[in-house]
Amino acid sequence: MLLQKGPATAKLCRAVLSGACGWLVRQGGLSTNSVRDLTPIELEGGRTAKALTLEEVRRWLARLDGDEFARRHDLPELAWFMLATGLRVGEAVGVTWADVDLDAGVVMVQRTIVPVAGQGLVAKRVKSKASERGLIMPAWCVTLLRARRVRLGAFEGPVFPDSRGGWRDRGNVGEAFRRVRGDDFDWVTTHTFRKTVATLLDESGATARMIADQLGHSRVSMTQDVYLGRRAANAPNAVALEAYDPDLARPAK
Repeated sequence: MLLQKGPATAKLCRAVLSGACGWLVRQGGLSTNSVRDLTPIELEGGRTAKALTLEEVRRWLARLDGDEFARRHDLPELAWFMLATGLRVGEAVGVTWADVDLDAGVVMVQRTIVPVAGQGLVAKRVKSKASERGLIMPAWCVTLLRARRVRLGAFEGPVFPDSRGGWRDRGNVGEAFRRVRGDDFDWVTTHTFRKTVATLLDESGATARMIADQLGHSRVSMTQDVYLGRRAANAPNAVALEAYDPDLARPAK
């Protein structure tokens, strides 16, 4: 029976096979690792970044603010925080008050919260060295966190805890957002916030490296391929191509 699996599974199988072939090459069993020369595995149709526009951000946040379920599940300020930083949801719920320097306006991203069978929610170090980063927050986010700290009377533990003050399950967070998004925002997920941040920075003129550092990517290519949409070719190219203006090429009458 033929099993249908996605690109992620195919890439994992390829990585395992390549590792095995590499070992055989080192042991003299193979002359070359031919797996490395295979065509890269791509998603069908490509992966197109889709972000919220500024107007959609305002409508989305207004919906969260006005929804009793969203407020009860502490979604509005979490959404604001993720839009201020571009953090993954596991990283966002893993931020503690000790990671936040409100005077300097900096948040240190050091851990992510993951469910582990038999252990529940566990705080683990972020996925790579690049993901372990310090981010300067916009002034409005610092103001939001100052007010939140006073309101909650919190000086330790998670900034966005569960109802008992512990780690929050990122899966439950995603489900809560899906409960309130409605038909007009049915495409929005917690990952959309990261794409929105990347798009805003891209449009503001930030380099791909700067955006990758914000998102915690070690490879700029990941940022470009997944999070940044294709923009029109840069203006200097168009200026140079003006030389082909047909009116300029025609002989004067």
